[in-house]
Formats: sequence, structure tokens, C-alpha cells
Amino acid sequence: MLDVAQRETLQAYSEGRLGTRQAIERAGLDGYGDLLIALAQNDLPLPKPADTPERRANVERARAILQPRLRKNGD
Repeated sequence: MLDVAQRETLQAYSEGRLGTRQAIERAGLDGYGDLLIALAQNDLPLPKPADTPERRANVERARAILQPRLRKNGD
């Protein structure tokens, strides 16, 4: 059975407010597989991507690469 802090950690991870490594460490789990099992056992959905500076930068880089190409192909 999870304590309140572990449940809150899983909830935050499921909602994309916490990264994978942080969630594993805070919940006291052994790895990613255990994290997914804990989500399932607690009826929590699979995680959304965490909104981190790194993710935002990656999305911006992808947009900069893809949008001009999509516009060119759409003409």
C-alpha cells in the first residue's frame, strides 16, 4: 500500500508535472517498470510528457524544422 506522498508522486507523474527519474526516486521504486505497475495498481493513466524546459526546447526545435517543410509541401 502506498503512503500519501507516494500517491501524490504518482499522481504528479501521471499528470506530467514530474519527470520519470524524479517520480521513481520520490516514490522509492526500483525502476521504470515498477513505476508503470504502480500507476496501473492505483488506477492512474499513463503519464503525459513532463513540462520541462528541455521538453519545451525540443518542441521548439522540432517546430522550427518541421513547420517550414510542412508549409512548402502544402503549397
